[in-house]
Amino acid sequence: MITSTSTAADDVLLRDGRIVQVREVAATDREQLIDLHEGLSEHSSYLRFFELGRATGRAFVDRLLTAIDSDEAAAEVVLQHDRVIGVGCLFPLTADRGEFALVVADDLQGYGVGTLLLERLADLARRRQITELVAEVLSGNTEMLRLMRESGFELSLARDHETVRARLPVRLTERLIAAMITRERTADGESVRRLLSPASVAVIGASRRPGAPGHQVLRNLTSGGFNGPVYPINIEADEVAGIPAYHSVRDVPGPIDLAVIAVRASSVLEVIDQCIECKVSGAVILSSGFAEHSPEGRRLQDEVLRTARAGDMRIVGPNCLGIANTDAAIRLNATFAETPCDVGNVGLVTQSGGVGIAMLQRAKDLGTGLSSFVSAGNKIDISGNDMLMFYDEDSRTDVVALYLESFGNPRKFSRLARHVGTHKPVVALVGGASKAGRRAAAGHTAAAVTSNDAVDALFGQCGVIRTSSLEHFLQVTSLLSHQPLPNGRRAVIIGNGGGPCVLAADACIGVDLAELTEATRSALRTLAPAAASVANPVDLGAGVTADQFAESLTAVANDPGVDMIIVVHTPVAALDDADFEAAVADAADLIDKTIVAVMLGAQGGRHPILAGDRLVPVMGFPEDAARALAPIVRYAEWRRTSSGLLSTGAEFGKGSESDVVRSEEARRLVTGQLAGQTDGRWLDAEAGRELLACYGIEVDPVDRAADVRSAVDQAERLGYPVVMKTADPSVVHKSAAGLIRLHLADAEQVEAAYRALTRDAAGAVLLQHQVDPGLELIAGVTQDDVFGPLVMFGRGGIDSELIADRVFRLTPLTEDDAATAVRSLRSSPLLTGSDRAVEVMEALQDVLIRIGRLADDMPVVSAIDLNPIIVGAHGLSIVDAKVQIHPRGETIGPMLPRLRPASAIRVDRIP
Repeated sequence: MITSTSTAADDVLLRDGRIVQVREVAATDREQLIDLHEGLSEHSSYLRFFELGRATGRAFVDRLLTAIDSDEAAAEVVLQHDRVIGVGCLFPLTADRGEFALVVADDLQGYGVGTLLLERLADLARRRQITELVAEVLSGNTEMLRLMRESGFELSLARDHETVRARLPVRLTERLIAAMITRERTADGESVRRLLSPASVAVIGASRRPGAPGHQVLRNLTSGGFNGPVYPINIEADEVAGIPAYHSVRDVPGPIDLAVIAVRASSVLEVIDQCIECKVSGAVILSSGFAEHSPEGRRLQDEVLRTARAGDMRIVGPNCLGIANTDAAIRLNATFAETPCDVGNVGLVTQSGGVGIAMLQRAKDLGTGLSSFVSAGNKIDISGNDMLMFYDEDSRTDVVALYLESFGNPRKFSRLARHVGTHKPVVALVGGASKAGRRAAAGHTAAAVTSNDAVDALFGQCGVIRTSSLEHFLQVTSLLSHQPLPNGRRAVIIGNGGGPCVLAADACIGVDLAELTEATRSALRTLAPAAASVANPVDLGAGVTADQFAESLTAVANDPGVDMIIVVHTPVAALDDADFEAAVADAADLIDKTIVAVMLGAQGGRHPILAGDRLVPVMGFPEDAARALAPIVRYAEWRRTSSGLLSTGAEFGKGSESDVVRSEEARRLVTGQLAGQTDGRWLDAEAGRELLACYGIEVDPVDRAADVRSAVDQAERLGYPVVMKTADPSVVHKSAAGLIRLHLADAEQVEAAYRALTRDAAGAVLLQHQVDPGLELIAGVTQDDVFGPLVMFGRGGIDSELIADRVFRLTPLTEDDAATAVRSLRSSPLLTGSDRAVEVMEALQDVLIRIGRLADDMPVVSAIDLNPIIVGAHGLSIVDAKVQIHPRGETIGPMLPRLRPASAIRVDRIP
């Protein structure tokens, strides 16, 4: 039945960055739907209905609402300022086919409304198990045909006289994902650009008290040379800092693009209302006292967001430091930090204002300039994901640097970061990853991050460079912003002191020491006769001159076996700091390889060394240089091999029947198992095996016996030796519970085992043929509350927790994700020593992809545990499998674009 009131809506962006709402049709939409259809031009109406006449639209609306009421149709509407501007309809034709139709108001065509509706209808179809959408379109409806062609769906068209029959399979493909990401990136990027490039700024709460946030922002805007009018708003003052002030934004004589709000939390909602009335398109809320403070603050924060969204306004914050844009055409410093941003190529985003202040100061010390800076605070709207979409196409940004304390939508982050990382490095520091840190983060920014395992899996798969500390984060960022990526892992260390060079070599974990050629070593002996060592690390000796140092540095850099150079300076009389800097500048100007300098004792704020048109970062300790290079090397390797595409895992195998995924059969099985259930449960062995088989995961045969006689019969049919274990699905760790018996060699042993197991745990038993011993592995999936399905692979058996040799990957897995997971175990060399190594490795990769796909397709599958998987001379055997299911509410497709919802209307992000 259609509800009498509107259902919850998702906020989404149109192509030009405007905010609209999309939701399912409600009964109260009738008059607006009629207005939409009657407001169409005759041409648009004819293209939609193949005939003219106003009565056609009214009749269609009534038929549609009746069909929805009887569950014979579904529809979604798009609204702008409470006006219905588009509707998409889905009419099921058969169990797996549905017809769709779209209508968009004439004045909103060309802004992406139709494509938005098509994506939503496809998701509606998916949730109804419809696998194909069809539509009948007039051949002259070029705009509709273009929309479908550019949508990313696998479109097939068949012409029939004046009409065209369109067919669109409802499935995610690489092309569809890429098209959806591109559309969302364009819309979100434009929306953020409007925030960072305002033509005018109002500072609401511009205090006359020096040091107050509102006062400091005003000072920063004016002293930074903002290229536009700045309007102080102070209810009690006529001027602030020598600038005429206004009592309200309503009093400002000109348009306002950006509002910086620095009033108490209880007044923010009223200020937002006034800004919407004045058509302000963006706001930065510096004020604290929201979700990070109390439940009442959370409710106020949600109301602020809902109000802003309805008024087509994007929000940064609250509880933030502000934003900045160093573009010479803008020169926006809307922060209350005392350190201004230097111009550069790093886009810096921080969730914490306090961390942001430290970052700005230390970045200045390191000579790292910024293209823009955003302090996201509580992230009620603008988040790291929004900034990734903006930075992806921002020509002024070459490096993206993120400090995060939470992930609002990690699956979106994964696909965005993977795409951005193929042409721009993304560096991240995560606060709150430890148990204690998560408690602190929840109190600080009302957000928490999940486990380090999940974060490592996320970053590793999408090429994000994870750093270990604030200093490490800034050092890595500085190096990336000034130097080219290394072409390999081989580093040379060269300096004028043996000890510091040795320390640098010791710290080269993840970086290989290059083997210098004899020609290079010979050149070094000639250039620096007093050199203590011409092997790597190279010690040129305390008496080396600046000229000798520069020539020696050039010689090692030209060695074909060198990819990067760590230059270490120990201050001595023969080579002071100025001479060292001059030597590095002379040599580095002629070298196109990655170079980082170490000046012992320079940690107090040494700026980079200018070498031609680039800078050489300077660090204070040799260990810092090596640790900064290691993650960059890993990123460069990832970038050389990554396509940036996030596979859906939609197709398996090469076409054999066993490779076909029977997802509908799996859904029916799980639906039957959940019937009447309110809590989760473990499937019995037979049901779990059947579910896994639907996804091509074959578990070794198992037979159930309800008495001792049938146990013996089953054992003899299977062939001795056999394994017997309890059939109780609630017993997850059978070995630990003593409810499994191995190596049963005859009927007498089977009878004894049966009596022992049924005495310990009444019920049936399961029997399997005993698999030959081998390496025991484990593969599984768990549904993480934030990250979605998380695939685990590692050493199995009863000691798996003790050994702790395991890796994690987020779904969906690419073939490369699965392959690297298998190779990443410490135990992986044990898999490569047999004649069947390649076959076994490929089989394991296939298992990981399949269980990930199963968990992706059906979130009700809350856990999968394949343990042990035995690898031996026989190949690969999945000996035991456990599957847990749990009822879940209706979910929304993970790929659909949407803005962050207020917590009161938060949706489940797991598909």
